[in-house]
Amino acid sequence: MKYIVVGLGNFGSTLAIRLTTMGHEVFGVDSRFEVVDQLKNKVTHVISLDTSKASSYNSLPVKDVDIVVIAIGEDVGASIITTALMKQFNAKQIIGRAINPVHHTVLESIGIETIFNPEEIAAEMFAKQLEMKGVVESFDLSDNCSIIELKVPERYLGRELSTVDFEQKYDLRLIAIKHFEEKKNFLGMKTQKASVDINLKPDHVFSLEDILVMMGELKNFESMIGKDIRD
Repeated sequence: MKYIVVGLGNFGSTLAIRLTTMGHEVFGVDSRFEVVDQLKNKVTHVISLDTSKASSYNSLPVKDVDIVVIAIGEDVGASIITTALMKQFNAKQIIGRAINPVHHTVLESIGIETIFNPEEIAAEMFAKQLEMKGVVESFDLSDNCSIIELKVPERYLGRELSTVDFEQKYDLRLIAIKHFEEKKNFLGMKTQKASVDINLKPDHVFSLEDILVMMGELKNFESMIGKDIRD
C-alpha cells in the first residue's frame, strides 16, 4: 500500500519508518528540513513542505496513495488546515490525529471518520501489558470483547493444540497463531515479517515462537494469564 504521513515528530516518524520496514511505500512530510534530512535513509520518500499551504500539494501524490495519516502533534491549526486541504485534493482515506476533545470535534465536523490519539492508544496497550503477562498487542472490538495477541502461557509450551480447550475452560476463542521471521524490504533493511496461520492443526505443538491471536472478554484473558502469575 501507499501512504502519506504528515508530521514527522516522535509518533509520525516512528509510524513512517515502521510502515516502510513492513514493505509499504511511504511519503513522509514535514515542514522542518532537518527532520526530513534525518529520515531520508529510513523512509521510502521524504519531503519538506508546509502542508497548510495549498501550493504545496503540487508536490504530493495525494490521489495516488491509499491512506493519508495526519500525524501533526503540536500545531492544531496546521493539523486542521492540512486535513481540510487533503479532502479538497481528493485524498482517498484520511486518518486524523486529535490532540484534545475540541480538536477531535473539529476533525469530525470536517468529515474525518477515523480519528486517533496515540497517547491514549499507547497508554491502553501499556496498561494491558502491565496487567497481563505476555500481551503483545490488543484491539478492542467493543466494551466487552477484545482481540489480543499474546505469548503462549508457560504451562502450555510443548503441548499439542488438541489437548488445550481454551473455549471450554476460559471462554476464549483461538483465531490464529502468528509467527515472525526476519526478511529484508526493498530498501535492504531488515524487518520482522509476520505470518499468520488460521488453519489450526490439532497436532500443532505450542512453542516459544508462537503468538496466540485470541478473542474474548478481558476478564477471561486475565483469568487465563493470571494463572501463570499465581503459579
